[in-house]
Amino acid sequence: MNIVKSLFSFVRILGLIIFISCSSNTLDAQSLGGMDLKSVKVDELSDEQILSYMKQAEERGLTQSELELLARQRGVSESEISKLRRRVESLRNNRESSNISSSEKRSSRTEPTLLSSEDVLGALSGDEAIELTVEQRKIFGFDLFQKKSLSFTPNLNLPTPVDYQLGPQDVLVVDLWGATQAYFQFEVSPEGTIRPENLSPVYVNGLTIEAASNKIIDRLSQIYSGLKAQGNNPPTIFHQISLGNIRTINIEVVGEVAKPSMYSLPSLSTVYTALHAAGGPTENGTFRKIRVVRNNKLLSTLDVYPYLTSGIRSGDVRLKNGDVIIVEPFSSRIELDGEIKRAGLFELKDNERFSDLLLYAGGFTSKAFKSTVTVKRNGDREREIIDVDQEQFEEFQPADGDLIEVSAILDRFSNRVIINGAIYREGEYQLTDGLSLKKIIEKAGGVRGDANMSRITIYRTGDDFSQSVIPVDLAALMKGDIADVILSREDVVQITSIYDLKEEYYVQVSGEVLEGGVYPFFNGMTVQDLIILSGGLKESASGAMIEIARRNKNGGVNSAADIITLSIDQTLSLDSEDRNLILKPFDQVYIRKSPGYTIQQQVTVEGEALATGVYTISRKDERISDVIKRAGGLTPYADASGAILIRKTEFSNSKSNDQISQESLQQLRQKVLNDESELKNVSQTQLIERLRKLEDRVETDTQNDLVGSKLKKELIQDISEQDSLVRNIEIKEEEPVAINLQRIIDEPGSKYDLIVKEGDVISIPGKLETVRVAGEVTSPLNVRFDESYSFKDYIERSGGFLISAKKGRSYVQYPNGERRSVKRFLFFKKYPKVQAGSTIFVSRKPERDGMSAQAWIGIGSGLATIGLVVVQAIRLTN
Repeated sequence: MNIVKSLFSFVRILGLIIFISCSSNTLDAQSLGGMDLKSVKVDELSDEQILSYMKQAEERGLTQSELELLARQRGVSESEISKLRRRVESLRNNRESSNISSSEKRSSRTEPTLLSSEDVLGALSGDEAIELTVEQRKIFGFDLFQKKSLSFTPNLNLPTPVDYQLGPQDVLVVDLWGATQAYFQFEVSPEGTIRPENLSPVYVNGLTIEAASNKIIDRLSQIYSGLKAQGNNPPTIFHQISLGNIRTINIEVVGEVAKPSMYSLPSLSTVYTALHAAGGPTENGTFRKIRVVRNNKLLSTLDVYPYLTSGIRSGDVRLKNGDVIIVEPFSSRIELDGEIKRAGLFELKDNERFSDLLLYAGGFTSKAFKSTVTVKRNGDREREIIDVDQEQFEEFQPADGDLIEVSAILDRFSNRVIINGAIYREGEYQLTDGLSLKKIIEKAGGVRGDANMSRITIYRTGDDFSQSVIPVDLAALMKGDIADVILSREDVVQITSIYDLKEEYYVQVSGEVLEGGVYPFFNGMTVQDLIILSGGLKESASGAMIEIARRNKNGGVNSAADIITLSIDQTLSLDSEDRNLILKPFDQVYIRKSPGYTIQQQVTVEGEALATGVYTISRKDERISDVIKRAGGLTPYADASGAILIRKTEFSNSKSNDQISQESLQQLRQKVLNDESELKNVSQTQLIERLRKLEDRVETDTQNDLVGSKLKKELIQDISEQDSLVRNIEIKEEEPVAINLQRIIDEPGSKYDLIVKEGDVISIPGKLETVRVAGEVTSPLNVRFDESYSFKDYIERSGGFLISAKKGRSYVQYPNGERRSVKRFLFFKKYPKVQAGSTIFVSRKPERDGMSAQAWIGIGSGLATIGLVVVQAIRLTN
């Protein structure tokens, strides 16, 4: 039992080593987590590490034969494997023995675990599948031994083959039941024997399972007499002998393979298994004549092509220890290209013909020209062309280096005619005997109502590929007044529509309609119809005039267009005369805005007014004084001198009338939709539907996109970008306007009383009691306002001017936004008056860089040169 325990422990340890090695695709085949497996020292591993590895290997569940094979391939030495056995046996003896059930003991064979394709590939090749080159991909069958999903690993779950011959390292399982119950596992020794306990060895090397079973039962019957019949009494002990774990064999793969070497493989492996382990033949290796040598004699010749085409493994024998697989260079390789299902490079044997090559290539494609193929062959001194007809496919023998090209059929039709245009079924039709123009028209469903009956065209291509035109009077043809035209191959019948011969008609509407734009023209269309198509009139069009601009076809040289005017009310009602006015193609209809129409515009009053808030402009000439009057005037705490008007500039993102109306409608729709009442009456439902149609409508901005406003905006932008003197100008959406509110109130309607505009804000501050001093002064601060103080007094209260102060550039900014600077006359300075709430700002002197020594030298050199020139000029004049 200790032997069994040690074997299971050994399996677990090896399983961990191989698991780590196979799953690390990025590591070298001989490394384990960055450690060379050949240099692994079992003595350096602790008991805890070995126990942990045992558990992980058990979860992996690999069989002993597979693990031994993979461990040897990874470089684990036999001495280290022996040490592992002893360490595991010692640990297992110290642990509590687990009870093994009778069913587990009588298992006829140790259950192998199926490996994943990745593990199998790593076990056999040790490397990740390589990426093939262009040349390798062209070789038929080259990728067979490069695929991860196909490794040709022998299936260990199948019963032992009847012709399987036992050898060293094979494990035999003997199960006895009946009068005596016993379970044995015997490993075949290197000498080819097994040794039952207390019995002499039994030689089983080279025997089949059946032959070995007879010898083993004969030997065991020396102890268990019930295994054989005694006289007339039948046996009382029954037996079953099977193969437990299989041995490994060493085979050599040499020649034109990717990795020629000696490989340790399971004893059930075949030639395909070994070829996959060696990476398959190289670009120069053959796939048709792979030889297997056993005991210095040729055993079998393998041809891979039958497996690739029909799944038959021709010559794939089971390998034995010491077998040699030889892959020779190919002898004849032909390239097949063109309209073939499997183009590439193929090997052919001496007795194979082009028909065999065609079979390997999968046959022709549906577009292939199968009557003749072209062969380009390498001659003794130059290349030559050979045409092989279809009758020669069974006889023609390709040669090494041939390039066989299969061309495609011609992209043309032998019996086609085409009909296009004003016909119900355009397309291509079969040219039959006697097919005429009238017949193909009937075959195509007949002409449409828009067909140009006076002339259709047949475009004909001659034998020399020249083209000619045949005109036909379709109306006369259909009546039978002219003879029918017989069609020829590749004729194109073109039936022109009457609309193809003239400009497409349309009308255009703009102005005060909901959806202005271009609309298709209809015969008998009126202005009412066009307005309905454009969604109806806006409110601003009520009582408006309509202007129609019509193309002038017959006018004089000075006439540009005919202008027609008419009026319409909101119900789209026209007078009797205007109602009968029919639109013509290309008419442009302008719906003018009603004079004086505008939506509400607001100004805001804030600060020290009796009734601050938003006020709607009632007249276009309404002024600041009117708004202040509507606001109830100023409070006793207002400082009229500090009042300021804030006005939007051309750069403000103010909304147009249409945008404001659109937002209001959207808010209305949202409010109706948010109504918690589930039951809505018909009017509410219809309102929601109307508002939904308006939700995504794009309106034209009619107020803020005025040409003059755009031009002014662009001029300011050009100045700010180009003029170096004002390149730092700051463009704002709102700017303050200096006003004198007290004078406006005292003199309403005067030049100081400005007309208010949409978005204006009149800000009235409270009583101001300080003066701010800023800039180049010793201590910038706010100083209490005193009427007796002058400009200099406030400067002195702030500590006086700094050395860097530019006194003459100082200025005072008043609360209403106005500025007044220091004025100079000769040596005298006049300082501006200071009011409460003002700001005194003292400017800084510009910084000047001193001249460097090089600059002085340059100036001196220039003066010296000028002086020399002057002296020379004087001498010349004398």
